[in-house]
Amino acid sequence: MFRLFLSGSSHLHVAKTFSTDHSLDMITTAIFPVPAQVQGVSLICRRDKRFLLVKRGKEPLKGWLAFPGGSVEPGETAEEAAKRELKEETALHAARLDHMITVDLATGEKAYDKCYYLSVFRAHDITGMEQAGDDAVSIHWLSVEEMEGQQVTESTLAMARSVAQAEDTP
Repeated sequence: MFRLFLSGSSHLHVAKTFSTDHSLDMITTAIFPVPAQVQGVSLICRRDKRFLLVKRGKEPLKGWLAFPGGSVEPGETAEEAAKRELKEETALHAARLDHMITVDLATGEKAYDKCYYLSVFRAHDITGMEQAGDDAVSIHWLSVEEMEGQQVTESTLAMARSVAQAEDTP
């Protein structure tokens, strides 16, 4: 009898049982890597035609402006993680979140070892007194035009343009 099982988080092994009690007698070497899934979240908050951005205090992209976000913790839904990250990084609260898109950010040689799925949410009805926290160095509310002159990734700028166009077009 053959059995398949995962060893650690990245390799699939094939097991062969020889004994009559079906105990595991032999294990082959790994036959291929299995991608590990890490899920992150990002929130798009917009008020008075300006987007909420945080200046990142840690790598990756330390010093760049980005939408608030971070990793999903074990047992947490993506929506719960998004609300938690918004609170941790900005001290703000979103009454409602709409899921916009989930993308796989894995690129290059990492694509075969790890997949990084990022769920992007549009946050609505933002309340609270903003204050930078966690790995956010500072908080900024910028228009698309103001974002164009800052250290912002093309994907962040593209999402902001898309949201602005959708919300500003009658």
